[in-house]
Amino acid sequence: MTSRLIRLGFAALAAAASLAACDPAVRAERSTPPVAAESLIPREDVLDVKSGSIPYVVGEDASSWPSIISQAAVVMDMDTGAVVYAKDPNAPHYPASITKIMTALLALRLGNLNDVLTASEDAVSQPPDKLYMRVGEKATLKELLDGLLIDSANDAAVEIAQQYGGSVAHFADMMNAEARALGATHTHFVNPSGLPDPRHVTTAYDMALIARAAMQIPEFRAIVDTRSFVWKGTAWQATLTNLNRMLFTYPGAIGVKTGFASVAHETLVVAAKRAGTTFLAVLMDCPTDGEIRQDATNLLNYAFAHYETQPILPAGYRAGFVRARDGLDAVITSEPVLATVPIGHPLDVEKVLHEQAPLPAAPKGTVAGELDLVDASTGEKLGAVPLVLAEPYQPVPKPIPWANLAARTGAAVVLMAALVFGWRRRRRSRLSARGRVVRVQPWQESWQSARRGRR
Repeated sequence: MTSRLIRLGFAALAAAASLAACDPAVRAERSTPPVAAESLIPREDVLDVKSGSIPYVVGEDASSWPSIISQAAVVMDMDTGAVVYAKDPNAPHYPASITKIMTALLALRLGNLNDVLTASEDAVSQPPDKLYMRVGEKATLKELLDGLLIDSANDAAVEIAQQYGGSVAHFADMMNAEARALGATHTHFVNPSGLPDPRHVTTAYDMALIARAAMQIPEFRAIVDTRSFVWKGTAWQATLTNLNRMLFTYPGAIGVKTGFASVAHETLVVAAKRAGTTFLAVLMDCPTDGEIRQDATNLLNYAFAHYETQPILPAGYRAGFVRARDGLDAVITSEPVLATVPIGHPLDVEKVLHEQAPLPAAPKGTVAGELDLVDASTGEKLGAVPLVLAEPYQPVPKPIPWANLAARTGAAVVLMAALVFGWRRRRRSRLSARGRVVRVQPWQESWQSARRGRR
């Protein structure tokens, strides 16, 4: 069966390849095995769903992919959200420092890069990797995010959590709420850094959802695509190189983050772009850095060799019109419509417009219709795309029915006639009641007296 899935998605954000060498993050010991987080109701907001809420391309066979050592993995088309490969995607694992992807995502949504943060005693006491800040030392959010994502700094993670969550515990609650909102329903965080904890677990698929959301933020995408930065702290100054070696070893790599802990082993999230297609790979629980990078290389190579992202409709595509007070108002797509398809087998899509019921006055961007996408070769419905108003909308005034208009006009004529007739009748009655009074002029009196004298 041909593999294909259509899903609304954002167009890929422009970014260049870069970054540097070296790895690890946290080497803290913990022997307790991971436990599964509470399973919540998944959001099934995709068109083709199997194995729970994972949007696989239809008909994909993972057995044709390269064998990997990593215990869990997902390869996702970052622009459509379609999963082209998965190995135990919902199995719980320790994430280690790839946790910091969520920490940075929240910080960028809640803060400003120019915000100035102050290091607390709790922050500076974190184990390496860190920026070796002193209590009371100040740094901008941009500097801390560089340290967090490029050097995997644990002190930066705690400082960010305290600034935007009030406390580490409350920030962890915020991380979990955001994970649920993204559909990451098998994830539970207890800290912003990824230090091992039996309750701090996620899955390969959940991390793909989280990383995909983070990569939609231009500032995040720019930082994880940075080779190195200069840290000028009070106690320590250094040029720090990005720990993600894939940025140097894999053509087209554009991020994202590595992790390590003794109980988590190696973890890795990496994104790469070639031509108009971007794939995101998440790998968890691999013995060594070399092995996990080789697994990622093999999976990404296979994905780029067999799949591509096909643009179906651009954002702003004018699909039809709704009748408005001043004429016809266009309804358009609000996002690009994209498909993950096998290379050499693009979709031939037909479009079927469904009109919306008449609307009241509505602002620009209000949903005002729907466009069905149909596979032209099979007649199969691939999905439905909401259409929005391109401009503010004013409805057509409701016409007065002709029958009602005639009845109202006739009644008005009859009423007017009755009023006029009644007025004339009342006037004649008043004149008859009081008689006719004739005013006689002086010359008339003289003439009348003369006539009487002649008689």
